[in-house]
Amino acid sequence: MPMGNLSKVIVTGVLVTFLAACSSTGETTDATSSAEAAAVAEAQAVEAAQVQAAAEAVQQAAQQAAQQAAQQAAQQAAQQVAQQVAQQVAQQVAQQAADEAAVAAAVAVAEELAQAQEAAQALAHIIYFDFDQATIKAEFRAALNGHAAYLSQNPTARIVLEGHADERGTREYNIALGERRGNAVSRYLVVQGVSVGAIEVVSFGEERPVSGGHDTASWSENRRVEVRYVNY
Repeated sequence: MPMGNLSKVIVTGVLVTFLAACSSTGETTDATSSAEAAAVAEAQAVEAAQVQAAAEAVQQAAQQAAQQAAQQAAQQAAQQVAQQVAQQVAQQVAQQAADEAAVAAAVAVAEELAQAQEAAQALAHIIYFDFDQATIKAEFRAALNGHAAYLSQNPTARIVLEGHADERGTREYNIALGERRGNAVSRYLVVQGVSVGAIEVVSFGEERPVSGGHDTASWSENRRVEVRYVNY
């Protein structure tokens, strides 16, 4: 074979071998690149899934925190409302109790006043005297003590002591005698604690007899002091 042709064959073989090598290297590079891309895609997918899971966990935690905060706020609001209601109920109960106590006290005072009035009305309102005397007899002191007790306990009560005498003696003398008798009863009541301002003394002398007779029995009924209440 000529030398020139041999050289051509060698060169051609070298070129074929080189081209085959290049072709093999290119296929390997492409395969490697595909595998790396797939691995990167898989890693990104895993990372995305992790990020999504973390976001979901954060969202769930936020929802739980919001629910807990809402529950706590609702509980606090309910407690405040309950406290307010309890305070209002307590105030109403206290006010009702105070009102009932005030009513009971007023009723008790009214009953006591009524009883005292009945007792005062039941007392003897006429004090009799001996002839030409202004001395209070012992038998009338209990009645006067009762009047004194009522007047002392009821400062608004007022009385008028009306002094009287029988027909014997002059008109002027009997007016003076009736006044002495009224003053004697007034002094007795004042000693027992009655205010002077609660007592008024008036004398009618012989002008208003309760008995029109002209005997000892009639005269004994006319020698008197009448206790008259202006208001109970």
